[in-house]
Amino acid sequence: MTQAFDCAAFTDAIRDALAKTLPGVDLAEEPNSDLAALTFVHPVHEATVVLLTEAADATTSVPTLLLAVVIGDWQDLAQKDGGAQMFGLNTRLMTCAVGLMPLNDDEIAVVLCRRMPAAAIAPDLVLGLVDDMVWDYAACAGWLEGSGPAAQQPAAVDPRPRLIGSLDEL
Repeated sequence: MTQAFDCAAFTDAIRDALAKTLPGVDLAEEPNSDLAALTFVHPVHEATVVLLTEAADATTSVPTLLLAVVIGDWQDLAQKDGGAQMFGLNTRLMTCAVGLMPLNDDEIAVVLCRRMPAAAIAPDLVLGLVDDMVWDYAACAGWLEGSGPAAQQPAAVDPRPRLIGSLDEL
């Protein structure tokens, strides 16, 4: 018989890896055997990161990890020039998708989302995936410091090691 996946233990391992890499960051954890959550504010990107580990269920035959990075309030971003068009980035993003997440009755957050099998990533590589999601979004949206729209900018050399490649590198 196959041993059940322990969401709390997997989330604990991610928490321990993050605590080593991001000392002093407040990591809020809600452990559970079927669904465990971990949240923190990324000290570099100043975005709230939510990690959800979920056991296999009727719709997913394997345990999954959801990474969500809250990048802004929908009302604020929709009012900016081109804000509503940000969802067109979903065709260009390689590491994540842009989505909306209701927070309460009157607040909707814009989030970067990625869901994958939990076994596909080692806990110490999760922070690298979060960083890749943010940098991928910033590059496609043209929000990197000193740049305009990404389509008008020459490709910059990224000194960071990438966990996930891009079609642009082929």
